[in-house]
Amino acid sequence: MSTVLDEKDPDQDRAYAIDARWLAYHELKRDWPYAVGQIVKSPRHTGFYYECSIAGETRRHWPELPRAEGLTFSDGSVTWLARHPDDATLPTISTVTWDVSPSGLSVAAETITGGVVEPVLAGGADGEDYELTAHVTWSTGQADDITVTIPVRQQ
Repeated sequence: MSTVLDEKDPDQDRAYAIDARWLAYHELKRDWPYAVGQIVKSPRHTGFYYECSIAGETRRHWPELPRAEGLTFSDGSVTWLARHPDDATLPTISTVTWDVSPSGLSVAAETITGGVVEPVLAGGADGEDYELTAHVTWSTGQADDITVTIPVRQQ
């Protein structure tokens, strides 16, 4: 199931901000192995990402999650580093290509800032829900597909 974004009027272009990091990074799991360099988000909505700095396995119970840039904490045998979303050293989007299904909606323009891509969408048929897939390539070379749903409704 994809994330549903706000409705778009078929007669007006509309810009959307898609936080690719938030959609691409997996939630931190319990009793799970992690490798150095893996970045996760917290299901507890701290506003921070966490990067594995010492590999290992998380424990069953949740640790206290820091909400300050650069703090480290242990979680089982894993050591995590708190990363603010604006941290310039987090991976950034290098390129994005788009697929739209069904046809009829198009990406007229886009802006990429860090981990956020802002497509400007044009067209679409009233009453149709479009699946917009961003094929994101990160500065690390990693690739992710992020799909969102755009409902098109006459305003």
